[in-house]
Amino acid sequence: MVACAYCERPLVCDNCQAEYAPADPETYEELSEPEVAIVCPSCEKVLVCHWCKTPYDGLPEGDEGGSNAPEIGIG
Repeated sequence: MVACAYCERPLVCDNCQAEYAPADPETYEELSEPEVAIVCPSCEKVLVCHWCKTPYDGLPEGDEGGSNAPEIGIG
């Protein structure tokens, strides 16, 4: 069993309900690197913890892919 790095419950994919089992030690170590996206080996979608809904998408916490920074004009 692999525990979620955020809620410490068993890491289960929210999309397919499969218990996450990393393919190798390198993939297991990537769980503790928030800037690395993790894909569920069963459904091949970004892994999201079933319990706390935290995505292992490699994005900074609170970032959903879009930039909220104001545009800066030059000139």
